[in-house]
Amino acid sequence: MMKKLTLIAIAFLTMTAFTNKLSAQDKGWVSGNSFSVAFPVGNMERYSHGFGVYGNFDYNFNKVLAARFDLGWNDFSGPEKTWIDQSGIVHTDHPNMSVWEFTAGLRAKVSILYIEARGGYYSGVNRWGVTPAIGLRFGKLDIQANFNIADEYHWGGVRLAYYYASGK
Repeated sequence: MMKKLTLIAIAFLTMTAFTNKLSAQDKGWVSGNSFSVAFPVGNMERYSHGFGVYGNFDYNFNKVLAARFDLGWNDFSGPEKTWIDQSGIVHTDHPNMSVWEFTAGLRAKVSILYIEARGGYYSGVNRWGVTPAIGLRFGKLDIQANFNIADEYHWGGVRLAYYYASGK
């Protein structure tokens, strides 16, 4: 499976290398903000949902390749649970966890479709991890699906971003 994914990634990057000549406006910094909805899985299944807010910073090397930097905050909430212990005391548990994300990586783009891989640190779970993603970029709007893997902690997400420049 990993070999197939590696071959697909290499083929994708090779295809993107044969694009048109670059203009000066295809290079440089582009920044934006995004909101995300998170879906906890695995060890995080005690949380029912999450949401996040991000600052996104891209450095476009050309039309195809960009460096990606994200600073984001995710809040995971779970269902409230109430129980009475053996001594008759009522307890309420409302699982809640905040995770700050500091990630960096690369994005390869063909037309409006792109793939990206980021790695970084996730507070809250106190782990280093990776985030593979796929998305669509329509000028200043970006829609992305991603999967965060920080050791045994996993969550998927859907992100909607607005960039302050088109980031060709």
